[in-house]
Amino acid sequence: MLQRFDLGLIRESAQRKCRDFLSTSVSGIGMVAMLFLLPQDRLFAAGAVVTKSKASLGSAAWAGDKTILFLDDDAILYRSGTRRVLQQPRRHTDNPVIAETKAWEVAIGYCTFYRDIKTGLHQCWYQSYSGNRANDPTRRVVVCYATSNDGVVWEKPNLGLFDYNGDHHTNIVLVGNGGRSVNYGASVLVDHRDSDTEKRYKMAYWDFVNVAGRQVPGLCVAFSRDGIHWVKHSKAPLLQGAYGDPTQPPLSTESRSEPPTRPAVSDVVDLMWDERRDCFVIYSKTWIDAPDGRRFWKRAIVRTESKDFIHWSMPRLIIVPGDDDQGQIHGASVFYLHGVYLAMLQRLDFGGFDRGGSGNMPAEFASSRDGIHWQRSFQDKMFLPVTGKGDTFDAGCLWTSSTPIHLPGETRFYYGAYPGWNSDLVNDASGIGLATLPRNRFVAIEPADGIAQVTLKPIQLGNVNRLTFNADATGGEVRVELLTAEGYRVAGFTQVYSIAITGDSLQHPLKWKGKTMENVTAGRYKLRVHLNNARLFALTLGQ
Repeated sequence: MLQRFDLGLIRESAQRKCRDFLSTSVSGIGMVAMLFLLPQDRLFAAGAVVTKSKASLGSAAWAGDKTILFLDDDAILYRSGTRRVLQQPRRHTDNPVIAETKAWEVAIGYCTFYRDIKTGLHQCWYQSYSGNRANDPTRRVVVCYATSNDGVVWEKPNLGLFDYNGDHHTNIVLVGNGGRSVNYGASVLVDHRDSDTEKRYKMAYWDFVNVAGRQVPGLCVAFSRDGIHWVKHSKAPLLQGAYGDPTQPPLSTESRSEPPTRPAVSDVVDLMWDERRDCFVIYSKTWIDAPDGRRFWKRAIVRTESKDFIHWSMPRLIIVPGDDDQGQIHGASVFYLHGVYLAMLQRLDFGGFDRGGSGNMPAEFASSRDGIHWQRSFQDKMFLPVTGKGDTFDAGCLWTSSTPIHLPGETRFYYGAYPGWNSDLVNDASGIGLATLPRNRFVAIEPADGIAQVTLKPIQLGNVNRLTFNADATGGEVRVELLTAEGYRVAGFTQVYSIAITGDSLQHPLKWKGKTMENVTAGRYKLRVHLNNARLFALTLGQ
């Protein structure tokens, strides 16, 4: 009887014996020499398991407990018969979850959210614009505070910190500096790394500051122990910026007789902690020149970094509207998840100087592997569109938050909104809306015509005893086979032995007939995923 062999298993056995021999029979110098003779990818993977167990290792390999989002091809060797489909969050039925109920609450826009994972307490800071209705110019634009136990029903506490037209029962926690004060774009970060509890809460915002008798716009910061009592940093602005006004004073580093020659921050401030680069980051609006050289033509995005929250790098231009963009990029709310930078770009439907367009501002999805170079793969479909329904609060303009709330089963996206760019801010309602997305379901890979296949780059297995797929196979199935790093099928782990994934789940376990991941010999493998009328979102490697 002819016995059938799996070439992958034979090769793996031979390689294992070779490694055992080297470890016991070769001198130190000889061992080093032999290592240099090994394929580079195998040597890299061996070291990576030890030193980078939970970090993305780029395109070569990745290992440890982590989730892979299939929103790009970073972890994919190749795929056939597939297409990517952007998913959209579902709006909450009781929107807005925070509505205008106070005299100082008009044109609620920028907002930041935080959830304490120990207590479940939600905190929200949101900007409200009351304009010239405020008797005190420092109250024209204010930062307000709200709390919630469930993230849906919110309370506005009477803090008594700042009055509004004589009313001291307000939830206002920060006001402007006076003069041309606008206090825009306030963004908050809770920094548990800081040993100074008085600076545990950090806020970055835009305001006008009196410098040598003139109103200078730019980036300001403040600190708090509890998110309620804030102390402004004595030096302001930390970065001088642009406000879309050709008559504004020049930047401090430039001549008064010459126009600005570099990107500058403006009145959109989206704050995040970049754990990959170990620094604070602000994504801000800036302005780019027109084809004829005129300034302040269209809005674009810059990035600035800081190690101490005080000293910020010169803004770097990173996202601009292309020639085919109908409008401008007004803001970029960025967060870091599973080794990927994800952004909701506020895409303003205005032209250049002639304006034009609807004045609507939906949120476009974008992704990046370094926070600097961005992929805008879904410009034809908005991640969070405007409703376009008359005078409803989110009919025209959305101000997305850079701080979504991640729960076990879903991610919650909050956004400030009002009916349109040219809304009647006195009579039109505004507020903060909530939209939810099943956890890690940003982009789906699905068959373009019923059946498709996705082969992943080599994965280091050994300390991984659980693989789960985030997939919707309600109308079909998913089967997975295991290949060696060289591409040979592994006996007992082929497609015919795969137990089909059916139904819809965020955590489909990966199994084969009579086998699980515990039966897989340590090494580097490829996963080949067969999709039959099913959608694939993510893969989680667990220990």
